[in-house]
Amino acid sequence: MRLINYAILLSLGFVLEVSAYPKPGNVHRLKDFIDTRFEDFLIAGVSAVSHLYKGVVRGFRYFKNPMSRNTVGDIIYGIVKSSVDLSGGGNTSLGSALLIAPLSLSIGFLKGMGKLKPDIYLITNTAKSFIEKHSTVYDSIMLYKAVRYVSPSYIKKHKPVNTVYPDIWSPSYRKEIIEGGYRLWDILAYSSRYDMVAKEVVEGYIKSIELVNHLDNRLKNHRDWNRAIVETYLYLLSNELDTLIIRKHSVDIARYVMEKAKELYRLCVENWDICLKDLKIFDYELNKENINPGSTADIVASSISLYALYKEKKIIRV
Repeated sequence: MRLINYAILLSLGFVLEVSAYPKPGNVHRLKDFIDTRFEDFLIAGVSAVSHLYKGVVRGFRYFKNPMSRNTVGDIIYGIVKSSVDLSGGGNTSLGSALLIAPLSLSIGFLKGMGKLKPDIYLITNTAKSFIEKHSTVYDSIMLYKAVRYVSPSYIKKHKPVNTVYPDIWSPSYRKEIIEGGYRLWDILAYSSRYDMVAKEVVEGYIKSIELVNHLDNRLKNHRDWNRAIVETYLYLLSNELDTLIIRKHSVDIARYVMEKAKELYRLCVENWDICLKDLKIFDYELNKENINPGSTADIVASSISLYALYKEKKIIRV
């Protein structure tokens, strides 16, 4: 398989996650947000291909040209910036890019080693290893640039309490990162205490792997791709407190969403038609209160990318 094809497979996480309907609280094919539309996410997925290809090639050429300045920081920034520039909308891909970009390096590296079809455990462990061993301060700078470019509402413009790491909004953040020697791994390891997306990278994509297996099982059970994605989304939401909800609202709200997701997940597995009606009601409720389980959606996106790498063809069919 050509290297570009792996970038295409990885990009499917962006577009297939957002296409699933209805995922309560998130953008989907029948619901937009004020600043982000369904089409914005499609543009993000298409525009991500060239940046992910850069990552695949970088990993493939690792032995001839070891990384010295950037591992994935520039790739994350490129995905985020091109998405916003092309669509004119808001942030659609920051969390997903942070998760999927390391996978591009990993699959390229493994193919360069002659691995014909590496399993997802090897892919994810290699992705984590690259960030842990090879990330640099320049990766951190590019991540900061990506965050600053999309300016998420949940990252407030004041210096965090009890942290040695530079404030995202500091005018001298580049200098502070370089002088402190803060590599991307350091930033993610610190952030993993309160951010489930950062935690996913640091822990080696544990949840994403679990979701790949869940998605595969549900799809084999009923052969309905859309239903399988919604069930996988509910499965994660019912087992993990979404940290974006916590940051924007509270732990209590996140716990309420988790408990409701548990009820809906059980119902969906038993009777999809009845569950679909309740899903729409819950989706309306969360949308009305501006409750967005965005971190859950990001991890679902990375699991779809991994599933696509695992399948390689006939992605949405058994």
